[in-house]
Amino acid sequence: MALIAYLMLLAGCTAYASLDWRRGWYLLLACGVLQDPVRKLTPGTPVTISFSIILIYAMILFTARKEMAAALTDFSRRFANLYSATFILILTLAIAAMNGLVTYGVDNWKVPMLGLFTYLAPLPAIILGYTWLQREEQLYQLYRVYAAITSIALIGTILEYFRVRSPVLGLVAQPGVDYIRYFSGMEVRLLSGFYRSPDIMGWHAATLTAIAITMALRSGVRKQVLIWMSVSAWAFLTCLIAGRRKATYFVVVYAAVVLWRYFRRVQNAQVFSLAGVMLILWTVMHHIAAGQQSSAYARAAAASQDEITHRLEGGAWATFQQYGFLGAGLGTATQGAQHVLKGSTEQLGWQEGGLGKLAIEVGLPGLLAIAFVAWLLLAMLMRLTKIPDVPGSSQLGRVSLFGLFLANAATFTASAQAYTDAVLSLFTAFLIGCLFATAALDERLPAAEKSDAAQPQQLTAPATA
Repeated sequence: MALIAYLMLLAGCTAYASLDWRRGWYLLLACGVLQDPVRKLTPGTPVTISFSIILIYAMILFTARKEMAAALTDFSRRFANLYSATFILILTLAIAAMNGLVTYGVDNWKVPMLGLFTYLAPLPAIILGYTWLQREEQLYQLYRVYAAITSIALIGTILEYFRVRSPVLGLVAQPGVDYIRYFSGMEVRLLSGFYRSPDIMGWHAATLTAIAITMALRSGVRKQVLIWMSVSAWAFLTCLIAGRRKATYFVVVYAAVVLWRYFRRVQNAQVFSLAGVMLILWTVMHHIAAGQQSSAYARAAAASQDEITHRLEGGAWATFQQYGFLGAGLGTATQGAQHVLKGSTEQLGWQEGGLGKLAIEVGLPGLLAIAFVAWLLLAMLMRLTKIPDVPGSSQLGRVSLFGLFLANAATFTASAQAYTDAVLSLFTAFLIGCLFATAALDERLPAAEKSDAAQPQQLTAPATA
């Protein structure tokens, strides 16, 4: 019954996206939350449900194709070096896909194709975000919509923490079963809530915390700051009890980047709001650490320098020793590939860190291509976030998107598992596109105002009055 209702909703959202693709993106985010509890309620928990939002995504791309074509031309002109380097990356992915075909055989062609799709599907989302953002206020509206959806979804995490029994709570493969992770001298129960895994839930909680910090900073001393302080406390609480340290580090990296790139622009009102947010987050951490049952989450959030180094390296060197410098090909470390493998063949990938995953799937040539593109991307974004406020584009908006980008990059390097989730990867790529779009907002604003002026004004009273 839940599956039928969800499929009807999915069809309706897909149809609406064909009429209004910009608001269709909001519907994609909402369906991305609903698909996980629906999958848990469906017998056999079919993995295809976790990719169901691709239907809305495909409709959005089809509907926006003309605008995206124009935006792609503009993008290639503004960021020519980065645009050209992307083709080198795509070429290395194609070679890695053929390598995966050699590894698994022609009968298992779906494995490298799934890996190739995982890497390529987010690329159009970058151009989509670049096309979508016409005014900076749209970015903050996106933040508000995401905050509303995620704040509600995170209720499931609290329910699971207090051991409320429900088939929609917990790990998708083992509903109702505690998922325990063991650390030195302690054990931590990982929580998924309504999401399909702790990794996915932790990412959303961390992203919501980062967005709440940005919105509180933007609010200054206005009344809205109290709302965003509350949201940051709520999100950070669920971030901690997810039991995934990478979620906590996501918030740390984001806060560090925002302070680094925006500190000189902080105004007096923003100092008070930022201090208030930091105090609330510290209070949440202190409360968790002081609790008899919850203190394990606070202690588990700590990590030694050796652990961080091991995480960032991700098993890349061991991978090259095992499979050579070309790796084993696409699909070998892609989550979900086990569902399309035929016969007794097993998935080869054991890597959790991002570098290790890339090492086995794209090999050293792919790693070098990715490093080259990343270097060009970072250099471009550093210049972009250095620009002060200009008409239609504030430095805070650009820095917030840059902070999310670097937080995601650090999280991916530590653990790449969550980034096979369609909602997560598409939303991350979409925000990167929005960041690039901020470079053109000062030019788009006059065109948008001219378009609004050309629209017929709504009458203030009925014509018959």
